Amino acid sequence: MRIVRLRVPEREVTGASKSPPQPRIGEEGDVVADVGDGVFLIEHATADGQTIWLAEFLEEELELVARPPALDED
Repeated sequence: MRIVRLRVPEREVTGASKSPPQPRIGEEGDVVADVGDGVFLIEHATADGQTIWLAEFLEEELELVARPPALDED
């Protein structure tokens, strides 16, 4: 998912560093969980999998970039 707007400019974030950065418009991340009521937990990580930030977003703040490949059901 890509962040396309920030309805909440300063939000609670966690990450691998002591002070993880705030998410910014244009950054991409993976959906970790569907929290419900149009809220998703998104993780933005480095190429080697270290979490830069983990935060909740409203569905309207996000844009689908790519779907994971479908599992072959043969």
